[in-house]
Amino acid sequence: MKNKYVKWIVFFLNYLYYNMKLLYLSEHHSCFNYQLKFDSGFARYKLASQESGQIDNSSCFCILFLLEGELSVSIGRECHIPLLKNNMLLIPQNERNRIDSIVSAEGLLLFWDKQITACDKMFLESISHDKIENENCRVLPIRKPLLYVLRQLLFYLGEGMLCRHMHILKQQEINLILRGFYTKSELATFFSGTTEIGRKFENFVLDNYQKVRTVKEFASLCCVSERSFNRKFQEYFNQSPYQWMQERRAELIREKISEPDIAFREIAMDFGFSSPAHLTCYCKKLFGATPTELRSSCEKENKTKL
Repeated sequence: MKNKYVKWIVFFLNYLYYNMKLLYLSEHHSCFNYQLKFDSGFARYKLASQESGQIDNSSCFCILFLLEGELSVSIGRECHIPLLKNNMLLIPQNERNRIDSIVSAEGLLLFWDKQITACDKMFLESISHDKIENENCRVLPIRKPLLYVLRQLLFYLGEGMLCRHMHILKQQEINLILRGFYTKSELATFFSGTTEIGRKFENFVLDNYQKVRTVKEFASLCCVSERSFNRKFQEYFNQSPYQWMQERRAELIREKISEPDIAFREIAMDFGFSSPAHLTCYCKKLFGATPTELRSSCEKENKTKL
């Protein structure tokens, strides 16, 4: 009798789950938080058997949660990473990728919101010094607490619940689950492609400083707070990141000026000067000479060497 009662309850809950529809849909769709397009948040992902695809990761890094099927994923130079049902894989920002389905597959994509709370930043920072068990292992299993949330998300998205607040709350919930049910070494390995764990900090700085214009952007690229980035930078380079970036910028500007085929107007535009006159003022103040004088001096030096 008891078993029959339990089965009836399960049947009833399943009925509600699969037959429940989102109410007041037109009101939801008229809401400001439904109409805006965002680069981050969750999206359903499907591939038919033997189909290929590519994920647009130009705005942020992405986590692929595979809930059904089997995939072969290539990221950068790593080819044919097997991704099985109930496993997840991180795809770093701007990394070339290709997704090939072995059989029909379905899952969720989480485009990571960089405007995260202090607690979430502390989470990424707290794993940045943990030991990486295997630098080549990008895949983690989807454990039960996480699976429940992902199944719920799949249902919400299928019913048209696309509110921006839902996306933010669910990413925060996933952060809490990762912190509670995965070891720091697992997370250090998993997030190594985005937090630059496993690579020397100096290499990260040298590889990326030309991609950013401000210290804030640099810290965001490293997925840490600006304060933590400043502290770590000072520790490794013995000067502030702002001062270091200004020096590298000056070197690059002088290098470009020395190339006779590049117009001063183009250099001014590339480095964010409002006009060539602004570039001239900058050069006078920093180098004690105008761009024209600097280029002439460089040309004379080159002729002398010949």
